[in-house]
Amino acid sequence: MPVGRLETGVGRDLYDERPMRRFAGFLAIACIGCAVDPGSPPVAQARRPGYVILAPRALAPSCKPLLQHRRGEFEAEVWVLEDVVARFEGADDAEKVKRFLYFKWRTGALKYALLVGDADVFPVRYMMLDRVARPAFDVAFYPSDLYYGDLATADGLFDDWNAAKNGVHAGYYGEVHGEHHKVPPVNFDGIDYRPEIGVGRWPLSTAEGVLLQSLKVVSYERGLDARSRRVGLVACGGWVDSRGSFEAVSRALSPGWEVEKLFYGDAEPDPGRVAELASGDALLVAHAGHGSEAGWAGCLAIDALRQWERLNATILVSAGCGTAVMSTQAPYEGYTDVLGAEHPGTNAGEVFSCEPPPPACYQPKHNPTSFGERSLQNAVGAVAYFGCDTGSQPCALTLVGAFVEGLSAQDEPRLGDLWRGAVSAYWDRERLAEIVPTESWYPASIFFQGMKFVLFGDPALRVVPRILKK
Repeated sequence: MPVGRLETGVGRDLYDERPMRRFAGFLAIACIGCAVDPGSPPVAQARRPGYVILAPRALAPSCKPLLQHRRGEFEAEVWVLEDVVARFEGADDAEKVKRFLYFKWRTGALKYALLVGDADVFPVRYMMLDRVARPAFDVAFYPSDLYYGDLATADGLFDDWNAAKNGVHAGYYGEVHGEHHKVPPVNFDGIDYRPEIGVGRWPLSTAEGVLLQSLKVVSYERGLDARSRRVGLVACGGWVDSRGSFEAVSRALSPGWEVEKLFYGDAEPDPGRVAELASGDALLVAHAGHGSEAGWAGCLAIDALRQWERLNATILVSAGCGTAVMSTQAPYEGYTDVLGAEHPGTNAGEVFSCEPPPPACYQPKHNPTSFGERSLQNAVGAVAYFGCDTGSQPCALTLVGAFVEGLSAQDEPRLGDLWRGAVSAYWDRERLAEIVPTESWYPASIFFQGMKFVLFGDPALRVVPRILKK
């Protein structure tokens, strides 16, 4: 049996016990070498939390500064994407990556996973929504990195996000019904939803960009304890009234955090002050209001971040639409399908006479960018970004609020803990287990809100200063 490949036996997943060959240069040595009973809880083997960087071969060497930095606190490894997908079985490279992460988690050796690469070089899983749009045959696909964090079912089995495998459904993952199909369940593939590990992505495609981000993270953490515990909350008008939600967040952060509130009233929040907060005056800035690929409407664009030559990077969060686009919005926009066929998309006049084929997990020809992606590419600006990769709805305030509240919910949380806590809190607060279709399109949108928000950043990133600045 080839080294590291997954074989399925009766009642257990069997892995080759021969050690894997060494990766080139600085890469960590790892061994896939035990049989795991999928019905048992994870086996704690590592003395320190497990941390994995998974990157394409061309980008992996640029992760070296971060790997060396993380080894002080974690059992840290870098794995080469091409080696992982060659050794694990799955329907496609996205599933092979997930099976690798599941194996690492099952053996008790994984708490955080950093995925390095944009949609052109690192696989993306696209969930499916039965969005009503006749030219698209009432089907829409959206990128969802929650797929890589939600590894297991409630009883510990691998969750492939594809429980419904009859007919066309075999190719659709994380299916959500309720807009077109009015017969329950909304959670058509029965996904567990709540992530077992913290997952973040660097949507970068060049070695230079990855090295810049690695150095930015190291610099940010080395200077973190000298910074003030300050959060900026930006509530803009013209969307929904988010001021009450952000007031609740402010109360949850008290008294350990200083909160600066920029709320609309007689006037909109001052863009100059928003830019100062987002460029280093605050550790985290959360925004509610209209958004787009260009930024936070009326208050923050990428050029504003570039104007502030500050050493301190910031975590940026937005409930607005489309600020964290990382891939094509199929089948509306052009895309390459799983069979390699090119589609211009319904926005360009394409009409589907049957269910459209899903996107391939790599999209080198269809890879748009966004404010969230570009904010990470600056030498200054964001060290991490949490936002929506398509249109968002008011229920996103529940998700964003829980994310920010996580700063004070536990001792020394990491970025991935904020994300995991937010998704789990969203599941509970919006009562996703009880959602059923109605005449409205909204129940389905409530359900998949947490699936379409993505985290750009290292999930092991420290987010709370250990020493309060006096």
